[in-house]
Amino acid sequence: MSFIIDKKEQNIFQKLSSDLRIILNANGFIEEWNEQASKFLDSIGEERSFFLSFPSSNRNEVYTYLQQIIKADGKSLKRFLFHRLNGTYYEVAYSGLYSDGRIYLSGHIIEGKDSSVVLPLHYGTIEQSLKVNEFMTNLLDIAILVLSKGGNIEYINNRCMTLLELDVDESYNNLAFQDLLTPVFLKEKLYEIYEEVLANKTFKERICYDDDMLFQIQGIHFERSQKVFFIIHDRSYQQRFENLLIYKQQMESVSQISAGMAHELRNPLSVIKGFIQLSQITNNWNKYYDTIMAEINRMNAIIEDFLAVSRKKVKKQSVQPQAIFQSLVYIFQSECLLHNIDFDFEIDEVEENVIVNEAMIKQVMLNFLRNAIEAYPADQKNKLFLLRAKRIDSFYEIKVIDNGRGMNAEVLDRIGKPFFTTKEKGNGLGIPLCKKIIEDHDGELFIDSKLGEGSTFCFRLPLVK
Repeated sequence: MSFIIDKKEQNIFQKLSSDLRIILNANGFIEEWNEQASKFLDSIGEERSFFLSFPSSNRNEVYTYLQQIIKADGKSLKRFLFHRLNGTYYEVAYSGLYSDGRIYLSGHIIEGKDSSVVLPLHYGTIEQSLKVNEFMTNLLDIAILVLSKGGNIEYINNRCMTLLELDVDESYNNLAFQDLLTPVFLKEKLYEIYEEVLANKTFKERICYDDDMLFQIQGIHFERSQKVFFIIHDRSYQQRFENLLIYKQQMESVSQISAGMAHELRNPLSVIKGFIQLSQITNNWNKYYDTIMAEINRMNAIIEDFLAVSRKKVKKQSVQPQAIFQSLVYIFQSECLLHNIDFDFEIDEVEENVIVNEAMIKQVMLNFLRNAIEAYPADQKNKLFLLRAKRIDSFYEIKVIDNGRGMNAEVLDRIGKPFFTTKEKGNGLGIPLCKKIIEDHDGELFIDSKLGEGSTFCFRLPLVK
């Protein structure tokens, strides 16, 4: 069953309708509109250009839609478009048709919401889109700036105003960016990047420093609109945090060096003490004078080496490896004699050299000797300490072997970590320091041990011609 609606009834329904009725020419000029459209688009003024009701970033999309309507040969095309009128966004569902040189649009306003956001993202409804925009532009701790081709500010969010020390209650839209009055160096850096991005039409990223301020700036060029979009990350707090970590590490290093220095000075002091005791027993001071003086000089060298860590790189020289270890034999024999340890050595001669700091390598060897001496149980008999040095491929390999109490797997796994020790008065720095010295000489340290059987400390140094 059908009803006939007369003209009076049509007028009543027209008053009840909120739909927009707009007729455009091919250039987007509004030739006719109904009362609802006239009220809705009132802010565009006498120019009556349909494009003026949209954000400039969206006008190309609107133009494309109208062109598609013209080419559709009388078929209706639908599209969701975002209007921006008096600071408010409106999502309108349009149906468009082209006939006799004119574009006919019927639009239904879905919803509207006040917002100062000028970077619209279509994400579901207008409310959802505005929430996403608000989150991205103002709630995230990211500064956003958009400059037009002429260098004018098209958009600046609150975070960017704060970084530039601007009044967040003021409006800076359409102002020349160069005319901003701010003491912050960031302004000049941004404009430099803006000119570079605009000239090269590419993406640029810069890290900018000034005193304790650190900014990461990313600029991208939009070719169609000839705009430059900036994202600025304030990394200053991160930089300050990293500086604190570095300072903390430096203080830890000072602590380790101080403790390590005291630890390493014990070795020559023990040797000096032993030779003084031998001199008293044998009543022959002249025999041990040179060795005692050599150990005193080595103590001075150790102190100098530790002081040099903060000043310069460790001095290295090219020497034959057998010369280093043969010079230690007499000291090893004397130490082992004092502690009733049988000492045996085999040192192979090679033609190649190693590039080392000789004092530091000797320091490593004496540390191994001291560890071995301390590893023997007090009641152990048949104590044995071996030194083996020979070529392995392109390396010179040095092993020190003892038959002391050894280590279990758990201790062996942790032995190279700073401050870990099984000794009552140890500081846990000896092995880590030896490992560091060997690695600084492009070598490797290997430790093998079995509880109740003894330990083997092995390291290799690269040979050179």
